[in-house]
Amino acid sequence: MEEAAAAAQSMQEQAASLVEAVSVFRLEGGGQALHAQAPRAPEAPARPLAKPRKKEAIASAPPLTLAGGAAGDWTEF
Repeated sequence: MEEAAAAAQSMQEQAASLVEAVSVFRLEGGGQALHAQAPRAPEAPARPLAKPRKKEAIASAPPLTLAGGAAGDWTEF
């Protein structure tokens, strides 16, 4: 709870600092700025997650053969 209160206090301080920083800008016409909120899109109902598609079987490749001799030519290091 203390963290939430500290975060809220910090946000208020940051908002006040931001208001002070942008207060030097003026709109033409001297009109007052309205504090309008951006329109929110209506929330779409949650859709169930799509079921994962089954992967099709991939044809297996033919076994690899070694070029240049038999595997019995190996020696230990």
